[in-house]
Amino acid sequence: MNRRFALAVAAVALLAVSAGCLGYATGGGEVTNETLDAEPPREYEFDTDRDAAFTLSTDARYTAVYAVGDREEIRLYEQTPYAGDQPLEFEAFRYQYPDGEVITGSEFRARGGEIERTTDETWIRFADDMAGGKAAFSGAGSPRRFTMRAYVEGSYAVTLPPQFSTEVPIVGHVSPRDHAVETVGDRDRIVWDEVTGGSIVVQSYREGDLVVFGVILVIAAIAAVIGTIYFRRQLEALRERRRDLGLSVNEDDDDGWL
Repeated sequence: MNRRFALAVAAVALLAVSAGCLGYATGGGEVTNETLDAEPPREYEFDTDRDAAFTLSTDARYTAVYAVGDREEIRLYEQTPYAGDQPLEFEAFRYQYPDGEVITGSEFRARGGEIERTTDETWIRFADDMAGGKAAFSGAGSPRRFTMRAYVEGSYAVTLPPQFSTEVPIVGHVSPRDHAVETVGDRDRIVWDEVTGGSIVVQSYREGDLVVFGVILVIAAIAAVIGTIYFRRQLEALRERRRDLGLSVNEDDDDGWL
């Protein structure tokens, strides 16, 4: 039995090691030019004055715009509870020069920029003449719960879809808590003046969902009242049967228990 267990452990360890070696050998998977040059789901908002700005939509796609400043590179990764760090996957990469010129991912590479994916992260590296520009890409993310690592320090903004809000506790949540909410047209925008690490989390709801939540709470309250009445009637019926059998019943029991 012990020998079989040892062999099983050795086999699992061998598979894990070989999978890891294969991952490093393949560089974690190449980010192709076709992926980088894909059409974004909507126009990027390069006019943002934030260091990192995200726009959420009901089609479960987000857009991100990062101010490059004097950064030489940005490391993008996701933390998982069991597999460790994983590379952030995105598409439709665009870079905007300070003069307003926008280029695709393949053009970004042709002009000296690098986009590399390893087993742990995705790197965006900027050429020397790209300081002061902005990098943008698109990825998968639900507006009902959007989470993103703070890859750069500075000011952040998350723009919700129309008719979405975070105001009601429990169904709405924002982290870090030192934030403000702005109204931009028909949208709420959550802003932070300074984020230095960790993650930003925005849990929002469609305002029409509050009616559904209210109906659910009313139904739950009615069910609780009916259940309590039924339970007390059952206790009273049992009390009457004990009296009929001549068993003692404490009539002064304030809790209603036998």
